Amino acid sequence: MLTAIGEFLPLALGMTLSPLPLIAIVVLVLSANGTGRSLGFMAGRLIGIAMMLTAMTLAAEALPESSEATTLSGLLKISLGLGLIYVAARKWRKRPQGETEPKVPGWMSSLNTISAPRAFSMGLALTVANPKELAFTLGAAISIGAAHEQPGAIIVLALIYTVLSGASVLAPVILHLVAPGRARSVLGPVQAWLLRHQSTVVGVVLLALGVVLISDGLTYL
Repeated sequence: MLTAIGEFLPLALGMTLSPLPLIAIVVLVLSANGTGRSLGFMAGRLIGIAMMLTAMTLAAEALPESSEATTLSGLLKISLGLGLIYVAARKWRKRPQGETEPKVPGWMSSLNTISAPRAFSMGLALTVANPKELAFTLGAAISIGAAHEQPGAIIVLALIYTVLSGASVLAPVILHLVAPGRARSVLGPVQAWLLRHQSTVVGVVLLALGVVLISDGLTYL
């Protein structure tokens, strides 16, 4: 179990550092009467992570314990790592230059007025329809499936990955519920910084995780 946790921990960190869900939850928390919307988005995000991980882990677990299956798992991780490095390079080239202000996407502007069910759907969509997060979760599922643990242990591993991956959404919501004034003073600057530097953050995170996946994949060969 500890081996699987060690392998998927960097991937969960990559999910946590994904800027778009973090920007979205900050906008929702800071909006007027944003409690219901932020809770809806958080639920959609966590359920999306759990759904992806469950489906991919079941598929990974179906692979037999053999050298061929282990090699296939390693090649999948290496392929995912190479893909993340390619996307990282593209993101780095698209980062804002000089004093150029980044364009705010239309969906982000609509967050101030959407309903809680719509926020839930958006949280779900930003998770399951994001190729980068699919790659992170597939890498984690391969590690969990390759461990061939008992069902109880697999559930624990899945819960750990889901909570860690959703920490960047959980933390602002909890802060908002416990200390609304503090949340506004802390999250306002975070929102502005992320809007400005999201491409840079994504590029660096993807590059680091691409290297991690390739390194893990090589150990399977």
